[in-house]
Amino acid sequence: MTFTPGDQPATGSGYHYMGLPGARAMLTSASAETYANLVTTLKADAGKGAIMCVHGGVGLGKTFAVNLHLDELAPHTTLRIKVGSAKIQALRAALYKKLDLPGEAPLNSTRCEAMLKEALSDTPRVLVVDEAQWLDTRAFEFIRELWDDEDTRLAVVLVGAETCYQKIKNRPALDSRILIWQRYKPLTPAEVLTVIPQYHPIWADVPTDELLWIDDVACHGNFRQWAKITYLLREAHGDSGPKGPGLTDPPAPLVPYSRDLVRAVLSRLDPTQRHTD
Repeated sequence: MTFTPGDQPATGSGYHYMGLPGARAMLTSASAETYANLVTTLKADAGKGAIMCVHGGVGLGKTFAVNLHLDELAPHTTLRIKVGSAKIQALRAALYKKLDLPGEAPLNSTRCEAMLKEALSDTPRVLVVDEAQWLDTRAFEFIRELWDDEDTRLAVVLVGAETCYQKIKNRPALDSRILIWQRYKPLTPAEVLTVIPQYHPIWADVPTDELLWIDDVACHGNFRQWAKITYLLREAHGDSGPKGPGLTDPPAPLVPYSRDLVRAVLSRLDPTQRHTD
């Protein structure tokens, strides 16, 4: 992605938490690093592709950045799998379906894997495995084997929580093949003040001390927390979408920002994630 925080970035509407209307895709330092890392990963080994791992706490924007950047870098060759089961059978079946191979994935593992490798040898592909921390040992090894195969042309992006790092480190064969590691961290206060006012119109004119107060009390540099508060604040503002039977009336105008309104929104969040103000 080539925009800077002052430009008009792509909306990434399909990836925003809760499909948040009005939200904009913001280029943080972490997502800019992800873009550069993806470029390196996709171009490695004369275009065959390498393996990278993006890991960190939940809600920091890892998956959002990877998906949005690959929409630009490899829009037609990216295969996205979100892990719902640690078992290799589920991973094979999901990849079989993503490759649009005929019928159901064969139950015979040898035949299924041979078909997957053949399909992955035709065109350069990018395999994104989200929630990778849930994969078991055999599933991790299967990904390594797919990438290792001399005929496949496969870049791999493993995206996972903090525990993903240690799980891969416990598997030396896979660990040794990962070209790039990137760890996501919470937004710094300076990043909050740069990014959040442009993230959504609700925050455009909010004083900096108020933004820092919200971050300190409830968000702690976590983008998903900011998205939750934005969503609920937008609803509290009365701007929840078109009104009327035909859903054609314009949204109600935003009411002025107030700390009392934010406090009301914060009361609806998990209190264990909030500090006492």
